[in-house]
Amino acid sequence: MPEGVSGFRWQWIKLRNPKEEKIFLYYPSSAGTDAQVIRVCDRDGLDHAILIWYVCHECRFGDVAKISIIDEWQRQGLGRRLLLWALCGGPGYRWVTSGQSPEGQKFFHALARETGAALTNRGKMCAHIDIGHRSSPRPRLVHDI
Repeated sequence: MPEGVSGFRWQWIKLRNPKEEKIFLYYPSSAGTDAQVIRVCDRDGLDHAILIWYVCHECRFGDVAKISIIDEWQRQGLGRRLLLWALCGGPGYRWVTSGQSPEGQKFFHALARETGAALTNRGKMCAHIDIGHRSSPRPRLVHDI
């Protein structure tokens, strides 16, 4: 079962989405600069993709802390969908990413060209974001990613 979701709620989510192979759960920020998370689970509740990011509206800054997708779900546009969702929360902001693998560098370069966001590898962080702090908001099921 996904983090923060009760067994009853998970069964309800699956019943309401009988044909969905990938179930998107959004964990919103519960405080100004807390992490936001999207987990993409299979029907058994196993995480197969995750995006963790931070936004500081005061500094107009965004940080993609982690994006990870299992091999079987890669090259289907899922990473792009997740990252576009995050970027919507900070249009025109300065965006940085955590360290990038060679594949990640290609991915972020392509998204930077598409979106106009720099997505700088290990760029300078905003002083307001405390990446060690993570509260646990209740996840919401999302369909429009």
